[in-house]
Amino acid sequence: MKKLYLNWFHLKYLIMILFVATLISSKSAFSQIDCIISTSHQMPVCSGTSVTLEVATGENLIYFWSPGGFTTSSITIEADESLIFDVLVTDTLNDITCQSEPFNFEVHPTFQIDFEQMQLTCTNGDNDNGNTAMMRATANGESGPYNYEWDVRPTQIAPGNPSVAIGLKAHLWYYINITDQYGCIQYDSVFTRAFSNPVVEIITTPDTAYIQNPYVTIEFNNLSADSVSVISNFWELGDGSPRSDLESLTHVYSEIDDYIVVLTVFNEHGCDTVFTKDVKVLPIKLKVPNIITPNGDNINDILFITEGADETEPDESFKSAFSSGAIKPLSAYYQRTSLVIFNRQGRKVYESTDYNNDWGADGLKDGVYFYVLHCEGFKSNEVYKGSITIMGRGN
Repeated sequence: MKKLYLNWFHLKYLIMILFVATLISSKSAFSQIDCIISTSHQMPVCSGTSVTLEVATGENLIYFWSPGGFTTSSITIEADESLIFDVLVTDTLNDITCQSEPFNFEVHPTFQIDFEQMQLTCTNGDNDNGNTAMMRATANGESGPYNYEWDVRPTQIAPGNPSVAIGLKAHLWYYINITDQYGCIQYDSVFTRAFSNPVVEIITTPDTAYIQNPYVTIEFNNLSADSVSVISNFWELGDGSPRSDLESLTHVYSEIDDYIVVLTVFNEHGCDTVFTKDVKVLPIKLKVPNIITPNGDNINDILFITEGADETEPDESFKSAFSSGAIKPLSAYYQRTSLVIFNRQGRKVYESTDYNNDWGADGLKDGVYFYVLHCEGFKSNEVYKGSITIMGRGN
């Protein structure tokens, strides 16, 4: 009976030992954390490549990456230099941690792209002299040799030297991608420069002409003469007349119209630049006031003859218009003019063969006077007649 009791005791003890061992083994298995950093990319990678680093996921796990302080199981980075990453994984339920081995994030050496414009071009875009720029790209670094590929349409690459693009236009962006020995690609762009163009002002005298005196003097002023020379030029006058290569000229516009004067100038490299100027040719009908009041108040003191219909009332705007330059001498309207003013007895009191809007009835008494204005024009001759009342002298 005693022998049976000892065997049962030993059996219970053995079962207890097996149970405790099973618990210890189970807890040990549960407490293991996988904190090995992995990635699908082969190191090293090209600069700027998007790479994901990750560790195994699980319940009750938190993460802390260094550098960066990220708290997710995976991170995506685009590094331009080699770095070392590690991650600390913590099991918050069992209060255990796992520190990863350092992960060496390796980046291939980068290179720099430099540009040299070997030849300038004109800005006009002509096939003759506007598509002649040349540009060289040079990759500098430790990852050569390099393969050059210009994005030029149509393809224009120097024979035997793919780093040089030829036949380029001015003031445009051109793009290139360069591949190194590791297959890493860098993109860059360059803006083409051009020969300097002259800055020119077209001068037309007058800007607005009249059909009875349609002579316009046309010339130009090189405002950039200190830096850019004008070697030659030609004019297109807008009325179908032949081109002129004179620097200045006087032209007759024989019809009423709006014209565009076009000036083309060439610099020392043969580059042409175009400038334009508007010229108007208007019809003309003069208006002669029928009263002046030369009392010294500077309002309607002078006989101002201007363009427009005849006035029956004094126009106080004449003086302000004259001061602003709106009132012109009669020679602006007609080729030749002759103004004669008579008193009531028919005696001549004033005469001018080139009236300049400057008669103020000096020495004359108040009263009614008469005028005859002869105008000789390019198209026809005209005569204006009428009366003028002088008022305000008090005599």
